[in-house]
Amino acid sequence: MDDRENIELVHTKIQEIYSVVNELETAFPGRKFTPDGHLVGSIGEVLATYHYGVELLQASTETHDALSKDGKLIQIKATQGKNIGIRSEPEHLIVLKILNTGKAIES
Repeated sequence: MDDRENIELVHTKIQEIYSVVNELETAFPGRKFTPDGHLVGSIGEVLATYHYGVELLQASTETHDALSKDGKLIQIKATQGKNIGIRSEPEHLIVLKILNTGKAIES
């Protein structure tokens, strides 16, 4: 698959995840089944590689997640809400809001 096919696969799979989330939340009113943690972070990282052309560093690299084409270190954060948590001071920061459509809004 090429990059465009891969990113469309991400969008499709996120839609499927949220479809399951909606089914579970309907079946169990009052309970939230929001995907979070590593799943959302990894989705944000692959979306950033596609949209910004960054190269991901090795997983779990401290402070930074990617390197830009011009050599800048970047931390990538993804959220489904309005806030992110940040524990260090990265050189540069990309924040993406993940929508249930599989698309992302850059902040």
